[in-house]
Amino acid sequence: MVTQPSDSLKTIPALTMKAYKLALLIALPFMASLRAQETRFFRVAGPVATTITAFTADGSIMWTNEPTNATFTVQIATTLVGPINWVDYVRIPVTNGVNTERLTDPNPPTGFVWIPAGSFTMGSPTSEAGRWTDEEQHTVTLTKGFYMGKYAVTQGQYLAVVGSNPSRFQTTDYNGNPISPDLNRPVEMVSWDDATNYCALLTQTDRAAGRIPASWTYRLPTEAEREYACRAGTTTAFHFGNAIHGGMANFYDYYEYDAAIGDIIIASPSVPWLPRTTTVGSYAPNTFGLYDMHGNLWEWCRDWYGAYPAGAGVDPTGAATGSYRVVRGGCWRSYGWHCRAAIRGGNHPAARNIYIGFRAVLAPGQP
Repeated sequence: MVTQPSDSLKTIPALTMKAYKLALLIALPFMASLRAQETRFFRVAGPVATTITAFTADGSIMWTNEPTNATFTVQIATTLVGPINWVDYVRIPVTNGVNTERLTDPNPPTGFVWIPAGSFTMGSPTSEAGRWTDEEQHTVTLTKGFYMGKYAVTQGQYLAVVGSNPSRFQTTDYNGNPISPDLNRPVEMVSWDDATNYCALLTQTDRAAGRIPASWTYRLPTEAEREYACRAGTTTAFHFGNAIHGGMANFYDYYEYDAAIGDIIIASPSVPWLPRTTTVGSYAPNTFGLYDMHGNLWEWCRDWYGAYPAGAGVDPTGAATGSYRVVRGGCWRSYGWHCRAAIRGGNHPAARNIYIGFRAVLAPGQP
């Protein structure tokens, strides 16, 4: 549970249906004097994860999932900038009596970061060298934030949840040379079915332990969520710019890349190419705090592979049917241009190989 200080705190006992007058916390005359569209952020903290369900015009806040006679705290902030960073707050403009952004505090396990809702341009511009024709640019809006793993799921995490480690890169590299065992390398040799099974098992375990609400689920990211999270507000070919060079990610750096010119063939890379995956987090993260979004392993997405729909999209989930599931990001054996933010690939959902892994998302709803 997040414990940073808020602007105002009030503890109250739980009721059958929570309804608490925020006028007790913020005098209504004071609220009325605030500038138009000034925002307050509200959060309910208690012994179990809760969901704010309503903020009514009469100033009442209501939430669910409370045990009898438990004590909860209504926390209020005027900003989420700086030391106050409660991403699970409900944002309510003072001039609007009904909340429009309902979030919760599911207490995610260590290793997940919050990805806020937002809009972005998905796909690549026609000026991006080597782009594929299936990368048409279009505007996408994601109306709900979600938690995403900082790293691809590791061999150790997969072993702990599933009970086995199918990875090829445990004691030898691609060429058969010995490597030190490292359970913090990402798991590979997992199919799309294996990845979704992992998410289902983790959901079951964490719900039973009370670590996530019953309405939240671990799942694979949609293709749109994956690109949005990878870009982290950038519009360049990679989240770190328009070029990729050896040492910036784990890829086949005999072929570096610049979006203005395409492939850059390197006879002898200054950073030796590694014929294997690397420990997760070996390279700099993007501004969302996500690692290895370019290279190391392709990552399974939730969607069937298919053409982008015409026009702007809202919370797209991909083609209704298909033969292949989307993979994103490039891998340790990919040329630089295969690691671009907009690159799209696909593979049969039952396929297992040494080039594909996955990372999990935690969000409300079904898998």
